Amino acid sequence: MSYRKPCTTYSCQALSCIVPDVSPRTATATKSDLSRDAIVERALSVMDTDGPDAVTIRRIAQEFGVTPMALYWHVANKDELLAAMGDALLADVAPPEATGSWSVQLRAVVEALVAALGRHPAAAELVFPRILVTEPGLRLTEFTLALLEDAGFTREQAADLARMGLQTAMMLVTQLPGAETQAARDQRDALLAEKRAYVDALPADLYPHVRGAADVLTDCADEAAYYAFGIDLYLEGAQALLRRQKRAH
Repeated sequence: MSYRKPCTTYSCQALSCIVPDVSPRTATATKSDLSRDAIVERALSVMDTDGPDAVTIRRIAQEFGVTPMALYWHVANKDELLAAMGDALLADVAPPEATGSWSVQLRAVVEALVAALGRHPAAAELVFPRILVTEPGLRLTEFTLALLEDAGFTREQAADLARMGLQTAMMLVTQLPGAETQAARDQRDALLAEKRAYVDALPADLYPHVRGAADVLTDCADEAAYYAFGIDLYLEGAQALLRRQKRAH
């Protein structure tokens, strides 16, 4: 004997009110799909597309077609998810080969950070609080501190320069002209157009240089040159500090 009741119009409508809507593109998610690594990677993708504010436990659960409770088996809360995202950005960063001058090696450190953060620029700021609590971050920090102390910087200077190297990489990635990575992707063109229109409307007699630089302030025609110039500024400052320090002694 079957105890299943037929689905009447009323009962089906009522059922639709209590069964959560699952997006067709994620409805086939299985337990094997839902791992900590998969959740972190999906969260990074959502942040890239829709900006940092879009990353919530509920949103990532919807991406997999599951309830938020299913994610809590893998991440305790949003803070843990954000920390794991920062860890993921550092996972493949390794110290460069210890060859060449200290400045050549320091350049390689910053370039490695730029490359890692550039894969998910909207999430780049998540790395800063994780650099000293992950194995890849600790290895890179140990390498950089030893490199700078061996070059002749004091321990305090080495720590400051190592920190500033990470800050330089973060700044270059997150502030790439025209990228607008902190906004949702479908809003970026509008935000950029609004910014450009505001600059173009400035009084020419008061802001001639701002207006003249409108293109380069709001767009990046050569990303490689942009990153190289930013890293050059950081390295030139470090080299000048060391030269001045040696002359004083």
